[in-house]
Amino acid sequence: MLGRTSPVLSYFCVYNPSLAQNEENTKDQILYYTAKTVVPADVKMKQVGLAQALVNFSSAFSPSQPAQNVHAQKHRLIFLQPEPGFWMHMCVELGILRKQVKDSKGKEKLVTEYLDAQLNDHALEAVLRIGYEQFRLLNGTMASILTNAARRSTLMHRIEEFFSEWIWKWDFDRLDTIVFSGVFNGVPVQPLQRQNYLRIQDLDKLIQTKTRFISHMMAWDNQGGLVYRSPGLDMQDVVALRKWICQGQQQRDKENQQQQQQQLVSSKSLTTHNAANTLKSFTRSLSHYFSSSVPTSPEDRPSTPENDSPSSDASGTVEDVVRVHLKSRSGQEPQSEEELEEYFLLVYKHKSDLLWCFLLPAFAEGAEEWLADPASMVQLENALVEGDIDDLTTIIVENKESTQEKSSMALGKHYRCFYYDNATLNIKSTLMDQRKDTFTVNNDMLLQLLDIKNDFEAIPNTSEVYTRSTTNYWIAGRRVYNRLAVRQQQIQASNTDDHQEPPTEDEEEEDHYDEGVMSDYVEMYLVAAKKDTSLADVEETMRKMAASVVDTMRIE
Repeated sequence: MLGRTSPVLSYFCVYNPSLAQNEENTKDQILYYTAKTVVPADVKMKQVGLAQALVNFSSAFSPSQPAQNVHAQKHRLIFLQPEPGFWMHMCVELGILRKQVKDSKGKEKLVTEYLDAQLNDHALEAVLRIGYEQFRLLNGTMASILTNAARRSTLMHRIEEFFSEWIWKWDFDRLDTIVFSGVFNGVPVQPLQRQNYLRIQDLDKLIQTKTRFISHMMAWDNQGGLVYRSPGLDMQDVVALRKWICQGQQQRDKENQQQQQQQLVSSKSLTTHNAANTLKSFTRSLSHYFSSSVPTSPEDRPSTPENDSPSSDASGTVEDVVRVHLKSRSGQEPQSEEELEEYFLLVYKHKSDLLWCFLLPAFAEGAEEWLADPASMVQLENALVEGDIDDLTTIIVENKESTQEKSSMALGKHYRCFYYDNATLNIKSTLMDQRKDTFTVNNDMLLQLLDIKNDFEAIPNTSEVYTRSTTNYWIAGRRVYNRLAVRQQQIQASNTDDHQEPPTEDEEEEDHYDEGVMSDYVEMYLVAAKKDTSLADVEETMRKMAASVVDTMRIE
């Protein structure tokens, strides 16, 4: 059969070799296994055994960093150790291109080509990292489940419950999704004027005071951009929470659209009065209806006292309540650095479509009862009204619109760009913007972008890379390190040693890439699709991007 096939997942497994104490129970190390076809038990063991052998062999040469991927003729093998002793392993079948060609004698023959270049190792590793990130968010670490439950079956059930649905959702032809969700695992941050930020921070403090249990707050715009997070909330937690919140919101929006369409059809047979009542049921106030995730039914909810009723300005609904596990600390209970803290995440959707998210420590005495009490939700809404949430929302929307007008990301219809701050995890991008007057960024362009990313990681001191494709588009990348951090590190080092001489200019340049500073950088990428664009044009545009970093990112 002629044509092209896409890369597809062959199998995926999670295993822990330490769970198999002897050769008789080697199968006990496999905690989860799934494949596109039915696989016999002995084949599963051979696949897991091969994965262990490859990792152990590579560890002999690089103990600190064993093999993460292996390229075969027809497959790509990916390995990830998310926790000590636990391994996630994925095998992806390469895409195939079958075509007819003529041999030296002029006879046609069928040629099969395996498209190895269409898969990027960093992108595939990102798939597994995202999977573990979301699993840990909802379940905690695998080691803690095994320790607390004291049963291997409990861990197996949790892993299967999450990964059985998640792993088969990935489309390996959609490299754009993998790139921005995994390789550049960040959050688009909406810039705020200082006075507006301080007003939201005052609201955060007010809610913590009024509700007693809430310890952290976040605000998101309707496109998944971060407007605000409590200072004590770890950014890695924010990244993981954003994925879950956005995915849930997309699912609810889809369900609401379907429900609205059904109601519009049924409303044709109702009177105008009944149709109006139906519309009102869609715009329910938080004070009357609550999310089904809150553990109380409408019949069991007591009537709310008049003095506790929410203000008429209240306008929002609780979208969801879920348990999550985070690194961030609430300050209410001392824990080790490795141990995750369990929270209740409460998602509140304002009428403007902004999401206000609140975190309550699950271990706090009375936290679960507080969530189940309708009066507590009214209390939260009253605190939002007291903090002028409607006014704040208007300011946020206006601030976003004015920022977009002044944005330095618009470089012309022939250019697309991308910013990533590795220190703050802030990202800004026009790569995937849907516009009719410009070009579309395809997988080949993204693969070249990832190759540049690999060059930055593999070749020390690389700050700029320019490449041009055979189809005449340019891909350029620049990495800018935070020189201020370098200088501060040097000053601290000299202060600890009174006999140390001040660093020379050459030493400063050398220390610029010291290990302690290597993680504090901004990466900028530019795609130029105009055929007659010269290298000088690309360099000039990159200089404009670098100059605008001060306005759009954190680098000094």
